[in-house]
Amino acid sequence: MKRSNVLEQRRKRVNRDVRQSVALSFRIVDRIHEILAEKGLRQKDLALRLDKSEAEISKWMRGTHNFTIDTLVSIEDALDAPILQVCRSHSYEISNAEPTVAAEP
Repeated sequence: MKRSNVLEQRRKRVNRDVRQSVALSFRIVDRIHEILAEKGLRQKDLALRLDKSEAEISKWMRGTHNFTIDTLVSIEDALDAPILQVCRSHSYEISNAEPTVAAEP
């Protein structure tokens, strides 16, 4: 597909942070679509699991939604699958134990 020169010039003027943010949003949406397909689910099913309207989920899935950490956790729980992998070299377990605090010298 040939790209429009006008659009390419506009893209070049978009702030790098904004481009990265939008790119990450699209990768998140792609991952959610992937999970839904793997599980044979639809956006409607995700809406039901999250107690949200189909319209709201549809807006999220356009790729421009600014997902909060809480929303991502809710989606991961609803789909029983990870969306983001933050630390590739470490695996963190959720523990019910009291947090450990280093003693002062």
